[in-house]
Amino acid sequence: MPDTRYLPGLALVAVVAAVVLVALLALGLSRPGARRAGLVASGLPLALLPTVVATAYVSLKLIGLFAAMGETGAGTMQQVLDTCASLWLVARVGWGAFAVACVLGLLLAFLRSGPSPGDAACSARRGFVLVLLPVLGLLIASTVTHHVGRALRITTAVVSSVENDPASKRRSDAALVAEGFATEGSGSIGAISRFIARGAMIGTFGGATAAVILLGLAVPGAILAWRVQFGSSFLAVAAALWLLAAALGGLVAGGVLNPLRLA
Repeated sequence: MPDTRYLPGLALVAVVAAVVLVALLALGLSRPGARRAGLVASGLPLALLPTVVATAYVSLKLIGLFAAMGETGAGTMQQVLDTCASLWLVARVGWGAFAVACVLGLLLAFLRSGPSPGDAACSARRGFVLVLLPVLGLLIASTVTHHVGRALRITTAVVSSVENDPASKRRSDAALVAEGFATEGSGSIGAISRFIARGAMIGTFGGATAAVILLGLAVPGAILAWRVQFGSSFLAVAAALWLLAAALGGLVAGGVLNPLRLA
């Protein structure tokens, strides 16, 4: 069962997700039908905010977990594993909220009611930029989450390894080898510790930085798409982006892409 200490993290992600959904709905419904496909340029980066907020929270708590263990020596292996599972649940909720926002964006894109008089047609160059912005946002958020997921995976592998349980040790060693670590030798523990610490720091500061970058991508996306009509070609590309992003968010939220699974 998830650790109730991390309910504030879930609440934080839920609040950010609610704000994003309201903003997406307002942006979408305030545009005439021919403009709504352009919502992907600003809406998808906005939809990614819960994921990076969740990542930053998870990383901060992971740093706190190891600091507390280093100071007091408290905490059993099972408690560490439960903590990692609870922290990853926060990340899954963030990606689940992202998937829901993508479905909303897709529905808004298809709510078309004809042309908007006075608006120019979207040029190929503008269309390329409007597609590039959400792709960059997705790449940034995915990279930050990936680093934190690897840190949690290595933590789980090290803690769950039991010397007198060959099956457990094989699973843990396989996870370590997959990440490029030696399973024996005096320097392996130091390398693993540095990797976990680096991943947590990337998540903490990278998550906060990613949130600023995502907002920086959303604003020009909204400006560039504000007075532009989009044809069926751009609508198809925008729909594909929303669908792919929703699928990625659903895979993480559903536990299919789970870094804590060692086998």
